Amino acid sequence: MKGRSEQAVSTVPLLRYWTWRFTLLLVLLLFGIGLLGVHWIRESAINQQVAVLEARAELLASYYSNAKDEQKRVNEMLLAGRAGMVNAMPVTPAIPKGVFVQIHDFATGMVSVGGHEPSDQPSGNTDFPKPRDAETTKEIQSDKHRKWIRVGVPLVYDNHFAGKYYVSMKVDKSFEHMYLLILASIGLIALCGWMVVYFLSRSLTRPLRQLAHAAGQISDGNYRPDLPDSSRIKETEIHRLVNSFDDMSIRLERLERMRTDLLAGVSHELRTPVTSIRGMIQAVKDGVVSGTTADEFLQLSMNESKRLQTMVNELLDFSAMETDTIEPLQEEVDLSAQFGEVATQFRATPGHERLELLTETASSEVIWFGDSEHLKQILFNLLSNSAAAGAKIVHITASREDSFIYIDVADDGKGISDAEAPFVFERYYRGDSGRKKKQGLGLGLPICQLLAKSNNGKVGLVRTAPSGTVFRITLATATFT
Repeated sequence: MKGRSEQAVSTVPLLRYWTWRFTLLLVLLLFGIGLLGVHWIRESAINQQVAVLEARAELLASYYSNAKDEQKRVNEMLLAGRAGMVNAMPVTPAIPKGVFVQIHDFATGMVSVGGHEPSDQPSGNTDFPKPRDAETTKEIQSDKHRKWIRVGVPLVYDNHFAGKYYVSMKVDKSFEHMYLLILASIGLIALCGWMVVYFLSRSLTRPLRQLAHAAGQISDGNYRPDLPDSSRIKETEIHRLVNSFDDMSIRLERLERMRTDLLAGVSHELRTPVTSIRGMIQAVKDGVVSGTTADEFLQLSMNESKRLQTMVNELLDFSAMETDTIEPLQEEVDLSAQFGEVATQFRATPGHERLELLTETASSEVIWFGDSEHLKQILFNLLSNSAAAGAKIVHITASREDSFIYIDVADDGKGISDAEAPFVFERYYRGDSGRKKKQGLGLGLPICQLLAKSNNGKVGLVRTAPSGTVFRITLATATFT
């Protein structure tokens, strides 16, 4: 059955998702840069042509003015009868091909045309800007698909502003081949960018795809999935992700094994007392046994029913604690008196009469504010574990550091193996070391941890060895007197 998220969302592969989006972003960015480049090239080229045409117009206008002044001087000399003093007329340079010249004489209002007059000149070429000033004019005229540049420079006759010298030429569009070069460059850069992003994304997403496949294997019940080799991954985050995923799969496998063992263990632990109780009661009812033997059978049945009740209570208590439905009381607890009460009650429990309990506090009176019943249950569970491990002597000591109380429960029973020590607080973990003579449901220490946590404390394993084990209860908010 598909999950809600899988039904609601249409997904695409991570590699395709980011590769195409980055490529699209890159193309848009390059396209924008290309547009700016095209505009800059066009403006620069036209400005350069205008500057060249302006320099050419000033040169032609200068020659033209000099020629006019010289012509006037020659005429005056001829009229004065001094023809022998006339020098050769200055040579006016030829107008280059493709250049169209218009000379606007303000005195006569006439327009002289020179150069190569094109048949396709724009209609605006016959209009002249006003007012008539001595400033250089620059125009770009367009007519359908044609574009012209016209520059007008002042004409000076006899040191007087007398007209305008206009030079026109078509815009040289040879620079437009750069557009194709820019377009080809954009395509090449986009292709190279796509290839770089594709291979980088493929390298980056390969372990993620493998992890996704491994997650699918775990969901199918395979807790040993195929994971990428973390030693070959250089990225810190992905390296941590792979290692965390590996730890998670190991933990899930262990939890699944613990769950299977729990079901088998609980079935066995519940079936054994039920079968024993039923058989002994049936024997008493049928008269198979009588007298003291019948009384002994009934007592054994009572003991087995108590053990059955204890296991059921552990399951119920653990379920209630996991759902945070238990609210701890806030009351003043004298730990010295609490230790004495726990020792008395525990020794009164059948089978624990020979266990020697030694209690010690750092001062005559240690006061803690919390739930005394929760603390009593924690101590009972730890003492029961010590007794099950074959301990003969158990030391319970309390000490204070800063604002914390530390309660150590040390026994001389069988220790916990190094392989099992990290998992003793896992729920339903029962271990295989044989520390306990009887295996329970694996909820004793998890219950202790939850009870301590509800009182802003914690329970931890301090040390363990073949000669004994020490657990520590850490409680906050303490007052010593």
